[in-house]
Amino acid sequence: MFTKTFFKLFPPPKFLDIPYSGLDISDDAIRCIDFSSHSKHLSIRKHGMKPLPPGIVESGNIKNREVLIEALNAFRKEMGLYTVKVSLPEEKIYLFRTEIFSENESEIKQNIEFKLEENVPLSASDAIFFFDIIPDNAEDDKTFASVSVAPRDLIVSYLDVLESANFNPISFEVQAKACAHSLIPMNTKGTFIIVNIMDHKSGIYIVCERTVCFTSTIPWGKKNMDSSENIVDSIDELKRELSRVNSYWVLHGHGTVISKIIISGKGALREGLVSHCSPDVKISAEIANVWLNAFSTEEYIPNVSFEDSLDYAVASGLALPRFLI
Repeated sequence: MFTKTFFKLFPPPKFLDIPYSGLDISDDAIRCIDFSSHSKHLSIRKHGMKPLPPGIVESGNIKNREVLIEALNAFRKEMGLYTVKVSLPEEKIYLFRTEIFSENESEIKQNIEFKLEENVPLSASDAIFFFDIIPDNAEDDKTFASVSVAPRDLIVSYLDVLESANFNPISFEVQAKACAHSLIPMNTKGTFIIVNIMDHKSGIYIVCERTVCFTSTIPWGKKNMDSSENIVDSIDELKRELSRVNSYWVLHGHGTVISKIIISGKGALREGLVSHCSPDVKISAEIANVWLNAFSTEEYIPNVSFEDSLDYAVASGLALPRFLI
């Protein structure tokens, strides 16, 4: 099974231009978006969400294979899905930055493979990696790539449940990268922090010119705010992590400066969160527009409420056609 599908995972070949839906599998739910293309913009052909009981998926690990297969199969039938691009959990992916010395893709891959064991606790045979060239690097005469590395057994486990649920997965993409596709405007040259608030955790991603350069996941999410007696104290947990991430980037960002914090997930709407969470008064924060690169809400009114849309940042980024990412 793995050898038949390995070649098309990260990412699908450029010629593989077939319709697909974005399928986001997280600890708390399964979500999908399917776009239709019109002359001026995309529209939402279908969307859906199916909650997952606790303990089925934990921190991206599939803990109950049979129940997840059952849930995915029921969701596939309900939504009429088949061919999908699928999310991978950010906390299971290793990310590192490395200098590259060629423009030839095969030579770049070979160069990165030699460096894998220096940067991640996986052997080359136990890892699957993909990379993005970091554009317009400030360092003279040097070119760098952002490399994402997935454990091979993680990919096998996700392929197993998807194919057992009768899906046709054409590629996988890390949640952070899918968020960048949906939340950062095309052709933007700035550096941003994305905060993706889920039920029990939040992903924090630094995106430089739409390339993910840093990721972190903290065990704090919407449910933590819901159960807190003091909302300010709860938000302070996020604020402290944002301050830590910002300090890290000041030292390691190679001269780039974070210009904005973009917050997705329904938790972004909690009163006081946006105004309170900025780690520095010079960095503004705003609630995400999940449809930013799909359509303008002045031209097309989606059949998803703004509140609900905030939980679809990953699925939307997965579903966008290639020319928009």
